Amino acid sequence: MLLLLLLFSASARIMSTDELSLNDAVMPKCYTRVLFMYEYIIHDLENDFIEFLKQFCPNAFDQIVYDENKPNSGRLIRSELDPNRVFTRAEQKDQSISYYINCSYQQLDVFPYSPIPTDTSPLVFLHQITLLDGTLLIFGVHHHLSDGHGFFTLFNRFANWTRERDASKIPPFNFDRSLLKPADRVSYEHIEYTTIPPNFSFTELPSMDVIIKRYTKQELFDKLKISNRNLSFNDVLVAWLTQSISRIRRIPANERVNIGMASNGREQLGLDSNYFGNCNFYICLQFQMKDLLDKSVNDLAEEINREKKQRMSREYMTSALALVQNAQSTIHPGFQSFLSNDLAFTNWSRFPAFQIDFGQGPPRRISLPPGRWDGLILILPTETDQVEIYIGLKEDHAKEFLKTN
Repeated sequence: MLLLLLLFSASARIMSTDELSLNDAVMPKCYTRVLFMYEYIIHDLENDFIEFLKQFCPNAFDQIVYDENKPNSGRLIRSELDPNRVFTRAEQKDQSISYYINCSYQQLDVFPYSPIPTDTSPLVFLHQITLLDGTLLIFGVHHHLSDGHGFFTLFNRFANWTRERDASKIPPFNFDRSLLKPADRVSYEHIEYTTIPPNFSFTELPSMDVIIKRYTKQELFDKLKISNRNLSFNDVLVAWLTQSISRIRRIPANERVNIGMASNGREQLGLDSNYFGNCNFYICLQFQMKDLLDKSVNDLAEEINREKKQRMSREYMTSALALVQNAQSTIHPGFQSFLSNDLAFTNWSRFPAFQIDFGQGPPRRISLPPGRWDGLILILPTETDQVEIYIGLKEDHAKEFLKTN
């Protein structure tokens, strides 16, 4: 058995140096967490999950250490803590899955860990809740370990492995974080990064809320009268929400709105879908509020499309990595999406969330953890061709958004 594992590990190309990549280190220090709801009982997954991680993602049992004297860096080291802490369980045998499928997002308070990892919390976790007639699975991954692509790919492969029990059918991950090589020099102005920390001037948090909307591409294009059908759903969605929210916020015409969009850079950097780690590059765009008042959503979306194409290149991304490598202080996003003029967008709608099948079908519903925030928009897939949009705003702005949209 030991020989088999060693041979498999070699074939899996587990070549990770212990250092986080330059892209890992500038991600938010938080968990990516998603709740998956199944309309059937799933057998206890503890042994399966631990065995799967040992074979396919051994870094899940590590911990990350940081050096205060070395910004934008970190190392994976072997953890001395109990490896079984990656899995927890609970039972609610008197509760039906229909309650969770139909309840509001803010009622889904079943997550075992807070958004911010601690020194003793696992890098990867699975929490299983067995209900009367269904199962809740809460999956989480430390954002310094991997991005959304790695998150959904890891969980999907785990589900496939529990059904097939055939390691040869599970594509091996590539853990070589040194593949994200910086350019020799910084060749572009990278407005997506800054060394100036965010400055929060408020003394008390205002009331905030999260609105959830669903649209197909056709529905949104028709609603907004989009004439350029070559634009992507994401281009139009970002343009519409940036314009609508900025107007609701009543930002003065002479001020600027920054937007940040997270983008998967694997294709541009020559990495395939098996790369496990962060390859998540921000596209930061700047709009004058005057343009958000005067231009159509179609025109704004065309601008986003042009800017995106210019920045989604190997040269731009490796220049960004060079900037991080050369920075003498901590890197922060160049947009301040929380309680400011700016907005940040994360789009997971193309990830295979509704293909994650533990034997009797995909999830009936998926959801983010309940919460309230301002300035962050997350886009999730659904079981149909619609996307589900989580829009966090100040409470008064949220009410006005609902009236106008």
